[in-house]
Parts: sequence; structure tokens; C-alpha cells
Amino acid sequence: MKEYTPKQIKELKANPYTLNVTKNKLYFTAKFKEDFWISYQAGNAPRKILLDFGYNLEYFGQKQIDDIVQRIEDLSSPQSIERMQNELLYLRQEVEFLKKIIIADNSRKRD
Repeated sequence: MKEYTPKQIKELKANPYTLNVTKNKLYFTAKFKEDFWISYQAGNAPRKILLDFGYNLEYFGQKQIDDIVQRIEDLSSPQSIERMQNELLYLRQEVEFLKKIIIADNSRKRD
């Protein structure tokens, strides 16, 4: 696995689309993933997108670029979206339940 140099890490961290970078791994922001997917769906090549987003293409091998595309495709798949929608619905129900517990607890304290 290729390691980033301290100079490369500094440059990558300066990019607003970078969430974090270690010597072995680059983490992208949610905005990167969203913008990348929109640009990719518009027909732009992954290398062009990375270049347009301010990344130095010398830092990316073809396998790494393919992995980026695959991970973003997986996030954007209908199954992934459905799973996130279900999780959101569950969390909303959980919040409503917690609100009811808090209201009941507060009314019991007043009595």
C-alpha cells in the first residue's frame, strides 16, 4: 500500500473536500461524495472529477480511483438509500418516544 509523504498529507488536508488524511488513507467529506456522484452521473471521468476538485492525480493509482468510484456507487445505490431512509424513520420514532418519556417524567416531577 502506498504511503502519503508529509508534504502530500499537508496538500491533501488543505483541500476542502478532504475530511482527514493519514499516511495510508484519505477520507473524503460528504460534500465530496455528493458532488463526485453528481459529476460522475453527468458523464465526467473519475480522473477529471478529482482534478476538477483540486486533487493531484499523481497521488492516486487507478485501483484507488476505481475504489473511490465503487464506494460512492455503493452509497448511492437504491438499497443503500432505502436502508438510510428506514434508519431515519426508526430514529425519528425513537426521538418521539424519548420526547414522551421526558414529558411524562417532567409532569411527574411537577405533581
